[in-house]
Amino acid sequence: MTARPRSALDRRGFLAAGALAGLAAAAGCSPAAPAGDAPDGGRTVEHPLGTAQVPVVPQRIVSLDSNGGLQVALEAGVPLIASETLQGAAPVPPYLPAPAADFTPLGFNQLNLEQLVAMGPDLIIGNTQRVEEHYDRLAAIAPTVAYENAGRGAVWQEAVRTIGDVLGAGEEIERRLAAYAERLDQVRSAHTGVIDRYTVALLRFTTDELRIVRGQIFGSAVLADAGLTRPPSTDLPSPQQTHVPIGDESVGVLADADVLLYFLGGGGLVDEADATFDRYTAGGLWEQLPAVRAGRVAQVDPLAWWDGYSVSAGLACLDELDRVLGGLPA
Repeated sequence: MTARPRSALDRRGFLAAGALAGLAAAAGCSPAAPAGDAPDGGRTVEHPLGTAQVPVVPQRIVSLDSNGGLQVALEAGVPLIASETLQGAAPVPPYLPAPAADFTPLGFNQLNLEQLVAMGPDLIIGNTQRVEEHYDRLAAIAPTVAYENAGRGAVWQEAVRTIGDVLGAGEEIERRLAAYAERLDQVRSAHTGVIDRYTVALLRFTTDELRIVRGQIFGSAVLADAGLTRPPSTDLPSPQQTHVPIGDESVGVLADADVLLYFLGGGGLVDEADATFDRYTAGGLWEQLPAVRAGRVAQVDPLAWWDGYSVSAGLACLDELDRVLGGLPA
């Protein structure tokens, strides 16, 4: 993932909690009640960074996560007033319900505390990586809940459940997860022979290298959900490892993969990965791979396979997987 750029606010230092309250008053809105002091009594939520008292039914939600937080909130239909969004031409993936007309996109990795104060949220959510550095300041604005995602080894379904529960939409998320499980069974049943016969490697062409995607990263987890087996070239000693870098002269390591699924970029950086794709695939090593010679190579959508972190994304991946597997000999 791209390192978070330092904003102008970062450079001059973040405001203390008292100053944040003053900003809120200047903006014409009252600061949110601190954690543990929600007007309706709220619900106590324990999370990786502490404990928060969140509204039973939050009405002004802000997500600092363009993956799980944004996507689960939109598919659950809760009042999301603002969120971090993806870079590139599709800030919000098209497989999701559209945000409300007054939704404010916050950009990618552009935390602005003054902006959040002015919005007057009653709940802030975000994965631990996004929230931990500024958790105390965020919690002074509104009850703030962090959750673990694939980058910390979390199983995506459990992360989605956690987010749904915090949002007060647990029942809706369970209904959607059941629909994912049903679609998963359909794909498995339709392609049992292929699934049992072939190993599959998921590849990502980044701005400068080729990587095998593995571990709990969303697309890799969906392949595992479907019962597909990874070839030995994707094995690493730690389950926390999420990718295997492949050098220009090491493409031959993929010779043990029967099927290659690949996407360009991810995180909105698709265009910047084109040159990397051309560099790796123009050479003779790529053309000699058994999967390439047999025509068992397919491009998939990075918005689902890399940026996805929701049931909607999972269903989009399964639809593509159904199409790809249907074109392979059993």
